[in-house]
Amino acid sequence: AEIFNIPHDERAGFLRFARGDWKSAPVQSGEQPSWRAPTKVVRSNIPATTTSLIAREEEIALIREYLSKDDIRLVTLMGPPGIGKTRLSIEAARASLHDFPDGVFFVALAFLDDPNSIASAIIQALGYMESGDNAPEDQLKESIAQKQMLIVLDNCEHVIEGIASIASRLLSACPHLKMLATSRESFRIPGEWLYPVPAFDIPTESETIDLDNASNFPALMLFFERARAVRPDFKLTADNIQTIAAICAHLDGLPLVIELIAARMRLMSPQALLERLSAQFVLTADGMRAPSERQKTLRNAIDWSYKLLSAPEQKLFVYLSVFLGGFALEDAEAIFARSFTEKSVPELLALLLDKSLIRRVANESSEDHYEMLVTIQEYARERLGQLGEETEIRNLHLAYFLNFARQGGQGMRGPNQVEWLHRLNAARDNLRTALDWAIEIKQTEVALQLVRNLHWFWFVHSDHTEARRALGLALALLDVQKYPESQAEVLTQLAHHTWTQIGAEEARPLVEQALSIARARDDKPNIARSLSILGLVLVMQRKFAEAQSNLEESKALFQEVGDKWEYAHTVMSLALGAYEQNNLALSLSLHEQALALFREVGDSYFQSFALDFIGSLQVKQGDVKRGMTALREALILARRLDSKHGIAGAISRLAAVAQRVDDPARAVHLYWAARNVWASIGVWRDDDEIDFENWLAPCRAALGEAAFAAAEAQGRAMMMEQAIAYALEKTDV
Repeated sequence: AEIFNIPHDERAGFLRFARGDWKSAPVQSGEQPSWRAPTKVVRSNIPATTTSLIAREEEIALIREYLSKDDIRLVTLMGPPGIGKTRLSIEAARASLHDFPDGVFFVALAFLDDPNSIASAIIQALGYMESGDNAPEDQLKESIAQKQMLIVLDNCEHVIEGIASIASRLLSACPHLKMLATSRESFRIPGEWLYPVPAFDIPTESETIDLDNASNFPALMLFFERARAVRPDFKLTADNIQTIAAICAHLDGLPLVIELIAARMRLMSPQALLERLSAQFVLTADGMRAPSERQKTLRNAIDWSYKLLSAPEQKLFVYLSVFLGGFALEDAEAIFARSFTEKSVPELLALLLDKSLIRRVANESSEDHYEMLVTIQEYARERLGQLGEETEIRNLHLAYFLNFARQGGQGMRGPNQVEWLHRLNAARDNLRTALDWAIEIKQTEVALQLVRNLHWFWFVHSDHTEARRALGLALALLDVQKYPESQAEVLTQLAHHTWTQIGAEEARPLVEQALSIARARDDKPNIARSLSILGLVLVMQRKFAEAQSNLEESKALFQEVGDKWEYAHTVMSLALGAYEQNNLALSLSLHEQALALFREVGDSYFQSFALDFIGSLQVKQGDVKRGMTALREALILARRLDSKHGIAGAISRLAAVAQRVDDPARAVHLYWAARNVWASIGVWRDDDEIDFENWLAPCRAALGEAAFAAAEAQGRAMMMEQAIAYALEKTDV
């Protein structure tokens, strides 16, 4: 008592307490004496941890909230290998310690091979002595009885049938017992609540990462801490933070993988590490000596799950690795249905989803969309190579997406344009993969067919850089001359994207080559297409008479072959020619004619472009109110299509209206917003900068330097959606 400086008025209680009489300690309000232990010690065997926990506060709070509800008795933490289910269960259990007065107990099942030993394993974890008189499960029911207890069941997937049965019976027999489980597969018993453990947030391509906001991304913080554990001088800097963000993105934000890869920082720089992040490197990386072999490398962790699958599940899992960027149920069923007889593809897909080897993701379309984590997909691809069926599976994938592209090419020219735009966008990575495979195996005709059907999707989506790359790759194949019809069309399409993104001079040789090939075969549809694009090129070169001649011939040919959509496109090209010659009345009339035709065929994209010019022309003719209505409608349509080219055009013309009605600050905001969108799709050229300065000059003069600089800063900072909302605001016009 003297050594611990116990106050005199507490010494009697302290002495009784020290001699073993815990109940004799005085009960006081306020702060407890420092020597006094809690009146009730909660029994627990929760494992101690040796590393700090990064983030997970929200997850722990939510799990604890689940466990606090009377009607929730079993919570299963689910997720793929390496996502941190065990660590999260330990920390959630630790946070819930005082919510369960009769104890919190952790039962490690990873090393348990015999389902008949599950009850005994739980008895041992609870610290009970096993009795020979009663069956272990009966003993558990009697011992737990009315106790308020939490049992954590870790790594249940390999004994899922046995553990699900025991858990169900224990929960029925023991009304105050609760369970927290970790598994790659759900128990599928009544009353189970599933919690899919999320991967750590990783920066998206559109997010700016710097030292000020790095702490918002747990993946970066985990990498940083684990790297410092092996290399004390390691620091996050402005020079390496983007590289580390790229590493974490490649690793799917999986804590186990980040820890394993961060351990390699003792050997190399972040940049060298990023450059070596091949599938083999990631799958085989081992960091610390793991407590179990399956945690030693990512391959071991995934292998654990793979070996628990049935043969048909293993087969579909491996086949699904051919998809890039995810897939719809319809895709998987169409490609692989004939490969399975015992169970259907939807049934097997549901089982893989249950086992956390694929996941459902949000998608623009109404279809369910699924994907594999990159690291799991790399393992599955490795298995596909070992299976010896890679060529066959990739050929099936190519055939399916070639047909998908054909349907999409037609869909992009009609009333279902928006739906097909979303569907093609969702399949973008698979379409790239299919094209790359066609080129790799030198399937020239297939490659040409694939890209020619994707042309309008790329154009509407303003993906001119990708289009030029893909069209160019197909045209570069050695035997392309064997397919003159496709060659001519693809050359014309390449010229169209080149004219849009780079300029008329670069586009003209391409379209003239296409026209030559088409005329040699009297291929009227391709003659008409190439003449139409050549007409646009000549308009931009201000060779108006030649352009008019080409466009009129094109229009007549499209009428002859009965292609109303292409006919409407040529009418709009003629309208552009009139606009460039400042023949405003003719241009307005032709644009209105084109608008009516595109409404008839249901094409929203060119309706937007026609309305854009109609609105601009009406404003120039003094009808500002009608012009503003048309321009707003054009912008709404372009936003619906996510057509950045159309969005930028409409915003820039609304800026011109603001300038016309003496609102220079609004004009500056909108001009800069439009410029940002154009630059984001790679169509902003050096000569555009001259026009841009000419647009801004009257605004600068009207505002003065200080106000102009402030307006310019606001416009520069506008995100596209902000700019659209701002542009659509009602004004006094």
